[in-house]
Amino acid sequence: MKKSVLFILCLLVALQIVGQNMASRYIGINLFQIPALTPNVNYTYDIKPFISPMIDLGFTPNYQSPLNMDYINFFLTPHCKCANEGYDIDKQTGGYIKIGSYFNFRKDYEKQKFFHFGLFLNNSIIHERGSYQLPPSEGPIEMPVSVEHTKYIFGLSISTGYEFRITQKMKMNFDFQASLPNKTYQDLFGYRNYIPGMGFKDDTGYWFPMLIWNLKYRI
Repeated sequence: MKKSVLFILCLLVALQIVGQNMASRYIGINLFQIPALTPNVNYTYDIKPFISPMIDLGFTPNYQSPLNMDYINFFLTPHCKCANEGYDIDKQTGGYIKIGSYFNFRKDYEKQKFFHFGLFLNNSIIHERGSYQLPPSEGPIEMPVSVEHTKYIFGLSISTGYEFRITQKMKMNFDFQASLPNKTYQDLFGYRNYIPGMGFKDDTGYWFPMLIWNLKYRI
């Protein structure tokens, strides 16, 4: 964890230095994360026409809240109502910081519609709370016991998408993101795993999918 924090600090310093001669800076939000109650803000700037570093921060109050309808990830991965290995989770909350860059398929700033590829280091903290009851098939029926923990998870997020200009000040991009967390995610309760900034997975498999709709304003 200390190495990841040190890496983030060094990267922030490097981005500040190389960004002194940037052509454009943008403040944005991911609109697709608002229905899932994950308010976020991101800061992007163009160093060269083909490279745009980005810092993205967000926080999920509670993924399990009745008001927290994940309209997008519901279609990307199953939301099974079957058993969850004896776990009944009532709270999944946490934040993330994602740092990396978009690599743009364009040669100059005149081109305002283009595809891009993103590569990011994703650092997340997730707090889970709920109860656990041993399944009847594995032993005698016992009363549920309370379970709670906080986990730091980091991983690599890759994305691909399309960006275009709306007005002189506004831009928008659509991306499909896939995240590969480190093995710490296996310590989460059950298999209905949610990781802030990476997405939701309710089945076997390793990667976490997410769709991103980002709206940004030039400053």
